[in-house]
Amino acid sequence: MYTLKYRRQARNYLARLPYRTKLGIVKKLHELAENPNNPRLDVKALKAENAYRLRTGQFRVVYTLRHEELIIEIVRVRPRGDVYKG
Repeated sequence: MYTLKYRRQARNYLARLPYRTKLGIVKKLHELAENPNNPRLDVKALKAENAYRLRTGQFRVVYTLRHEELIIEIVRVRPRGDVYKG
């Protein structure tokens, strides 16, 4: 099982979300931590960065994966239209 680490920006944004929305995102992140190669999860590799994108409803989670250390670092959590901007 991988360890989830959150960047401050992602953690703060997630904390401000409504409870039900936050619960859905965290549930998907725990599924990801159990098996990053789970075909049920909607994950794609990003071209511009060395990162991946996880779809959770109207939100997107951008994360990096370090296989040798078994760490998933959550970089950004944003609505679908804002996640790829600067």
